[in-house]
Amino acid sequence: MAATFVLSGCEKKEPFDTQTEDDAPLILVPYETKTGHLSYTLANPDTPLLDSVTVTPSAYTTVNWYLDGKLVYTGVRIEMTFPAGTYAITIEAVTTVGKRTQRTGTLTVNPYATDPYAAAPSIGRHAVPGFNVTLDGQNLTQVKELVISNDVAGADVAKTIQVNPTDDASLTFTLPELADGHYFLRLKNAEGVLYGADALTVYNASIALDGFAEFIPGSEWVITGQNLANVASVKLGDQTVTAVTATATSVAFTAPEVEEGKYSLSMTNKDGSTVLFITEDGAVSDVKAAVSAETVLWTGPVPLNWDAALVNISAETMSSVPLGSTIYVYFEIPEAEYHNLRITTPWWGDDLVAQFDVTEETPNPFTFVYDSRCKGIVDMVGSWSIVGFGETINKITYK
Repeated sequence: MAATFVLSGCEKKEPFDTQTEDDAPLILVPYETKTGHLSYTLANPDTPLLDSVTVTPSAYTTVNWYLDGKLVYTGVRIEMTFPAGTYAITIEAVTTVGKRTQRTGTLTVNPYATDPYAAAPSIGRHAVPGFNVTLDGQNLTQVKELVISNDVAGADVAKTIQVNPTDDASLTFTLPELADGHYFLRLKNAEGVLYGADALTVYNASIALDGFAEFIPGSEWVITGQNLANVASVKLGDQTVTAVTATATSVAFTAPEVEEGKYSLSMTNKDGSTVLFITEDGAVSDVKAAVSAETVLWTGPVPLNWDAALVNISAETMSSVPLGSTIYVYFEIPEAEYHNLRITTPWWGDDLVAQFDVTEETPNPFTFVYDSRCKGIVDMVGSWSIVGFGETINKITYK
């Protein structure tokens, strides 16, 4: 169903007016949590975010509500609906003389089961104009237009793209020319109804998206991203590598021989501009890369849902793994009612290692030894898989 917006505010006088406008503002309610973050989850786009804020000094303080840095409401009491998506929420208290404080957290609005929807990965969507963006979601064949909007409601349209997806679970489009910034994606059906699809951050620069967190000294190192064809050099610690192979979507080079540790990593284009690394903390010009003694077999992330085809490594790839090696399975546990992990082969009767329920106490990474029994099953079947439910597999390595 389409989202509508309902606003409500009040000017109720609170018993804090004896303070002055020069006092620093305090948000008394909602309370500070153990993690320091707020968390709201709405069942669907028609369920309003309903909450109130108590501040002091109340007579001199205004309360602003932001989603992904965009102001959506001003007032101490909010009653407002939003399109499906996950948003960074900020409640800001600001006094008449400009003193500020805030609470931050996350607002998650779940879609209806029959609505088209595309959720962003946990780190968000990031792209450069001219490059392809793929949305993974549900009911996407209903979508006729993709709206890139400056506001949460989808009213301040920056660009509209005609689409004709043939797969309910996937939609790919080429990002048009846009200024740097954070945009909200909205899906429009044939009747003109808008649905949420989370957000997109646009860069008119070179961005690195993956492959930069760790490396093996002396081995080929590939960093992937967008607009990377003009990368001229990579700097790791105090060493600069100029022998790079750069394409639009990757930079490959031999990692310098260095001792175990973490090193500052940056990349520079031929024109002297720097590459931005997209991290959970935002876009930065340099990151810390760690020496790894492990060789990567497979990378995700892929959420498990009892499908052996999701995380599957061929016997050809496994042939490079020496007997006696330790296999490392890196995973995370998002919110779910049940978590189970099974390291097996496509033949469901062949348990390669084990099947067990995953809890917060499960070792992460989970490890096992690649012995002759494991190799024999892989060679016979042609591959091995990880299946299960409720966790996301991020990476598989060996040492």
